[in-house]
Amino acid sequence: MENNEQKPVNPDETPEEERRPEEEAQREEDSREAEVEQIEKEKYDELEDRYIRLQADYSNFRRRSTEQSVRLREMGMEKLALDILPVLDNFERALETEDVGDEKFYEGMAMIADQFRKELEKNEIVEIDALHAPFDPNLHHAVMLEEKEGVEPDVVVEVLQKGYTLKERVIRPAMVKVSK
Repeated sequence: MENNEQKPVNPDETPEEERRPEEEAQREEDSREAEVEQIEKEKYDELEDRYIRLQADYSNFRRRSTEQSVRLREMGMEKLALDILPVLDNFERALETEDVGDEKFYEGMAMIADQFRKELEKNEIVEIDALHAPFDPNLHHAVMLEEKEGVEPDVVVEVLQKGYTLKERVIRPAMVKVSK
């Protein structure tokens, strides 16, 4: 009598030679999964790095754009101020005249000149206080030298044309007479 009956296979009872290919297949699959995870992590890290760099680039772009906008506005303000300041100079010269024919006209001119000065100051265009100040080549343009008794050398004794700054930057130096 032949015994063709097969016993049920218990994995724990599988011969060692048959288990090795399964274990090796499992190790290869685990190894592939680890490689895939490593590649995905590298891709994630690369994308994260690109994202951070993109954020920094955008932030720098915004900052540069804002700075450029402010610079362009200030350049426009400076140009406008340089174009308008001679008009204010003429108003002030007209107000210095001794012969005032019409008092109302004179008062109107004085009001316009005052309004001009206030608008300039409101826009941070400020007159340089030069009279009796020590000569500073950054603020003053000396066109004459004069010996004056009782005045120290290198002191502004007369302002021939007012100077102005725009936000602490000289846009027109004061034209002055300086003591020797």
